[in-house]
Amino acid sequence: MSDVAIAAPSTRLQNFLDRADFRGFPWKTATILYTISWGWLFIVGDSLWADDWTMYADFGIFPWRDLGFAPWASVSVRVAQVVGLSSFRGIVFVCFFASAILLFGISSKFWMINRLQRSQLVLLFLLLPFNTARVALFSFMYAISYLLFFTAWYLLLRGGKHLYYICLILFFLSFQMHSLLALHLIPVLHLLLISNIKHLRHLFLVLRAKFFLVVLPIVYWISRSILWPEKIQYHNVSLSRAISTLPFVVAVLLVCGGLGILYKKTKVTTQKNILILLAGSIALAMGMLAYVIYGFFPINRFIFVQYFQTLLGRSDWYSRHQSLQPLGVALLIVGIVPILPKFLTKFTSQMQVLILAVCVVFNIGFGFEYVTDYSKQREVISELREEIESKSVKNYQFVDQTILLNARGRTYRERDWKGLIWLAHGVEAAKSSRIATTCEPSKDVRLVLIQGPETHWQALKNWVRDRDMGFKVTVDDTPGACKPEMVTAERVSGAIPILFYFTGAKN
Repeated sequence: MSDVAIAAPSTRLQNFLDRADFRGFPWKTATILYTISWGWLFIVGDSLWADDWTMYADFGIFPWRDLGFAPWASVSVRVAQVVGLSSFRGIVFVCFFASAILLFGISSKFWMINRLQRSQLVLLFLLLPFNTARVALFSFMYAISYLLFFTAWYLLLRGGKHLYYICLILFFLSFQMHSLLALHLIPVLHLLLISNIKHLRHLFLVLRAKFFLVVLPIVYWISRSILWPEKIQYHNVSLSRAISTLPFVVAVLLVCGGLGILYKKTKVTTQKNILILLAGSIALAMGMLAYVIYGFFPINRFIFVQYFQTLLGRSDWYSRHQSLQPLGVALLIVGIVPILPKFLTKFTSQMQVLILAVCVVFNIGFGFEYVTDYSKQREVISELREEIESKSVKNYQFVDQTILLNARGRTYRERDWKGLIWLAHGVEAAKSSRIATTCEPSKDVRLVLIQGPETHWQALKNWVRDRDMGFKVTVDDTPGACKPEMVTAERVSGAIPILFYFTGAKN
């Protein structure tokens, strides 16, 4: 009988953690801070946002195939319909946390990172305030792709022929999130580095043995072009777009080259941190590359403005374009802190705590925005339900005087207003309705006037005092009820970060 078989349960658990390279994962800290940061997903558990109305509701069909998504991407809709919206968000919540656990196991093969830095890496990976768009159902595709990708990377480092083929399948399936095609370079480079290549012939032999792994993104792209090509231009990459990214690629190469030179000129004690910075720079760049090619991030000095506005500003649903940033940014922070000037090194632990605290504050703040927005939606639905559904009312005029309280400065599209009508009066009422957000002369029109607090700070105070955010929705079927002066002229600025929301800033 083996020692493992007769060992106590706690011993078997420790043996498993050792074999899996999970020993030392900061379970308590990670669980508590991650739940504080992203637990608000469960507060809005049964909510619908953005493309959810066409994915989940009965009055629309999301064009998965037309946009060039893999056939298995649409499984998210079926999962949501089977398990329910709240359970659906629970899966998303778990997927991102599980990806961090796998990253901790992967980082055991980062020879330049010690165990303490591995813990810091995964905490940052979990808590950096990227991709608040995960509240929407389409984030399920990102969450599953994330988990598949990190599972494949983790298994790739475990070795074994059978695991290698499983890795190929998992990587291929993860590419339904197309930006992972570029990030795939990171596990490939990682595998080459730990292969202890000593000469060019050895490199050739390793590449030949892992040929399918190296060309897998190309195989996926060819398969996509043949088997599920896009009919609506969405992820199409033209030659001109690819060429336009050359300045970005050159800038990345210059940064990496500079770090390489710095590596040779620094002390041995600092070289490991330079390597961490190099790895972080490559990971950050590969996480951005797809969005640079697609034109979301401009290839000029405004790329930094766009980056931080997407991260911290009123960026609508575009925070999803930074889904792959946590790995690179976390590596950069882990690499930078130890090489700060000497007078700051004595505050290293305090700075690490401060960074995590700031991340948690932003996550809570962004979460409160969605909770506030959801409160407004429920108030609209409630007031619409109070009104008798009338077949003669097909024109709706939604006048929202609280646009500054829209989560992350998002815009309510026609599908959002129709979705609220669907939840209030059913699918037929939603399908037949015509939506306007301005005062237009029309018979049989229903005005829906939305009023409420001017800032998130005021909404928070209302909620603490009265357990109510303070939204007031008026539904009026009287002809001419909508007046031009009702329509707010305010527009949401994209550059204002969340901290200003809670100091009372309006724009």
